[in-house]
Amino acid sequence: MRVTNSMLINNLKRNLSRNIGQMEKTQNMMASGKRISKPSDDPVGIVESLRLSTRLRENAQYQENVKDAVSLLSTTDTVLGSLGSAINRAYEQTVYGANGTMTHEERQALRDEILQIIEEVKSIANTSHGDKYIFGGSNTTRPPYDDTTLWSDNPNRVYYEIGKGIVMPVNITAQEVFKDKDLLGTLESVAAHLDTDDVAELSGNDLDLLKENLEQVLSCRAQVGARLNRLEMTQNRLLDQELNFSNLQAEVDGIDPAEVIIDLQNRENIYEASLAIGAKVIVPSLVDFLR
Repeated sequence: MRVTNSMLINNLKRNLSRNIGQMEKTQNMMASGKRISKPSDDPVGIVESLRLSTRLRENAQYQENVKDAVSLLSTTDTVLGSLGSAINRAYEQTVYGANGTMTHEERQALRDEILQIIEEVKSIANTSHGDKYIFGGSNTTRPPYDDTTLWSDNPNRVYYEIGKGIVMPVNITAQEVFKDKDLLGTLESVAAHLDTDDVAELSGNDLDLLKENLEQVLSCRAQVGARLNRLEMTQNRLLDQELNFSNLQAEVDGIDPAEVIIDLQNRENIYEASLAIGAKVIVPSLVDFLR
């Protein structure tokens, strides 16, 4: 077969194109830190990489859900602590009011404080976290308590997905905290009995009902604490999974920087050598052969 100068030049161009393409691929690997940039690089690897990427995105969303749930429940825990303190204060004032030696004026002063506690309880019932009312059930956009319409909440739970197929309730409802034991009704009865100096009711039924309401709040707070503990464990598990998925993905489409740097240097040397050889192939012309 006769080898012409044109054939040499075409072969050179093809080889230069291949060498620069390989060098570019290695440069992209170094810049991106990934071995696979398109499906043709590794069809099997790209499928596994996409699967792991999906898992990482899901994991990130679960972590965000857990973070939101922890924030909401932490607010609920703080508010329930304040509510418990208010009920304790009402209990103390009721004990004072049940003392038969107190005057009517002194009980009126206690009544005034109970009325203020009632207003505080109403404010607590309408506590919001961001733009959501925490005791409103699934009706989070409307205040649970309104002096005109009274209770406008519902007993429905709000659930967050914290793992694949795993959901947990993240709210305590007004029904559980305020309505099951009729907290506001109990406090209003205490205020009324202080107003009428009804020592028998103050020392008997009122104290018993206040105890029941305090126990109810403590029970709700215990539920919140248990959920927070579970969320903490879930958060740690999700962080472990994120690290595991990231390591697996790095094994599938990650690179060894030192190895890629050496490979890049070799490909640059090959390309430079190709250019040097090409200079010798292309330089001769028809004039050179006619001399």
